[in-house]
Amino acid sequence: MAESNGAAESVSDLSGAGEMQTGRISFGFAKVKGPRKDQIEDFHVARMHEIDGQEIGLFAVMDGHAGPDVAEYLTDNLFDVITRHPNFLKDPKNAIIEAYHETDERILGMGNTNMKWRVGSTATTALLLDNGQHLIVANVGDSRAVLSRGGLAIDLSVDHEPQKPEERQMVESKGGTVSRSIASGVYRVDHRLAMSRAFGDYDLKNHLSVHPDIWDEQLTEDDEFFVIASDGVWHVMSSQEVVDYVRSTPGDAEDVAQAVVAAAVERNSKDDIACLIVFL
Repeated sequence: MAESNGAAESVSDLSGAGEMQTGRISFGFAKVKGPRKDQIEDFHVARMHEIDGQEIGLFAVMDGHAGPDVAEYLTDNLFDVITRHPNFLKDPKNAIIEAYHETDERILGMGNTNMKWRVGSTATTALLLDNGQHLIVANVGDSRAVLSRGGLAIDLSVDHEPQKPEERQMVESKGGTVSRSIASGVYRVDHRLAMSRAFGDYDLKNHLSVHPDIWDEQLTEDDEFFVIASDGVWHVMSSQEVVDYVRSTPGDAEDVAQAVVAAAVERNSKDDIACLIVFL
């Protein structure tokens, strides 16, 4: 799987593909820098990992805000913390939750001495276990994961928007505020952040959470693929629109991921865009 490290001039400059050793499951990704950014802040993970003879799929999208450093750190480290948890194979759900908190503590610790670690990031992680039969998705922030089950879009993650009643209650219980920007109409925590859960965000952390929502199920014969994408896609396309688009687009997973990113750009998305597709 190859990826360019240079500046993104087109969707194809930052894309790639891979598959399980059995060849049954294939995946592809694509991303592009938004027109308003100096550097891309969207990162991804798409790889296979073997533990005790079991091949595990590791997939994620991280969307940084205020800078790329936390998102890049998560890309390099979060799955290592998860898979090295002593109870990962016995209790993967709890291992993921504890790894999210542990990784965030590391990031906040670095923020004590270095300003560059005071930025933040979303994370939506997906693990394929049991030869691709068991899917666990965890997330903080608004990078969404969606499953196609017989063509029906099923959201696997929660968009952690601060205006949602349970998120507002959480923020306010921590002493934070949730208010709507008059100019943009976007709800923000403490007039700054447009999400209630995230990694990092050193200066706001007392009013935020890094506790992930988790979707944990055995896959069925009707499950065709899942998509993880940053909000650069979801601001201009609904979950069902993306599922319909993927199903109607020919090509391998990389081709289709590129097509989704291009469609979001055509619909005037102004943000960085990352899209990861896993065919089941």
